[in-house]
Amino acid sequence: MKSPLIITQGDPAGVGPELALQVLSEDQSGDLKLLGCRELHRKIADRLSLPFNPDQIIDLPLDGEIEPGKAAAISGDHSFRCLEAAVEGALTGEYSGVVTNPIHKEAWHLAGHPFPGHTEYLVEKTNSPRHAMMLTSDEITCALVTTHVALADVPDLLQADRMLEVIELTHEAMSAVKGRPAKLAMPGLNPHAGEAGLFGREEINLIIPVLEKARAKGIDIIGPISPDTAFLPTLRKTIDAYVCTYHDQGLIPLKTLAFDLGVNVTLGLPIVRTSVDHGTAFDLAWQGKASATSLQEAVKLARRLCA
Repeated sequence: MKSPLIITQGDPAGVGPELALQVLSEDQSGDLKLLGCRELHRKIADRLSLPFNPDQIIDLPLDGEIEPGKAAAISGDHSFRCLEAAVEGALTGEYSGVVTNPIHKEAWHLAGHPFPGHTEYLVEKTNSPRHAMMLTSDEITCALVTTHVALADVPDLLQADRMLEVIELTHEAMSAVKGRPAKLAMPGLNPHAGEAGLFGREEINLIIPVLEKARAKGIDIIGPISPDTAFLPTLRKTIDAYVCTYHDQGLIPLKTLAFDLGVNVTLGLPIVRTSVDHGTAFDLAWQGKASATSLQEAVKLARRLCA
């Protein structure tokens, strides 16, 4: 890659800085950089006896002290500014892609940045009307029709055009990753996929017609299948990705099966963006106990997508 791949620091009060230091210390490519506070990382490196190379860090200084493990406006604003600078650099071609460490939503709100998460900010910043959140690993891949919303709001947000959009984006992405047409599956919204209308009619009135449209476009997708059997090992072996109706339907099985190996990818953006699939882990922050495996996997996938 001609331009460096950028890791964002994430919330400085969380595990992001130490994970970034671990990954940078193992990198031999020279094309990986960290966007964050250089002095903060020097402090954490000294505290945890981690390697520190200031040349690997694009400095965005902090204007105060950070207390590890605590949500605060100063940390929320700094993580937001790091993300903003990384995305702007990727849009101009200064960076080949962006790998994000976890932010803390409460800290963002305390700092006056009222986005539910990375995805919503990225969609607005890059003006990407077609988008989807997908988490992927060798074990299981799940894309989400709805993301960070209350469960009570999900049925009203399941619109046919949106569902078809996520199916198409997932099929495009996974076909590119696999090098062949991907096979998808969609769990139903209701228990037993509605049981022929006994437990809800969303499957009959909405999901089945959407799947028929997808198949008419040449997409190999099965469903709606009962959510309680959708992720059984025998079925997972035949499915490249699941398109799930809401956040926990997809992320409970994914994080159960591949918590340390999952990578978050935002589909439909004009830039490459991958991310860890875990949070800030305030209870582990600045202790050297957090695993860098998810960040390592996110960097690997970003490199593949950039190439």
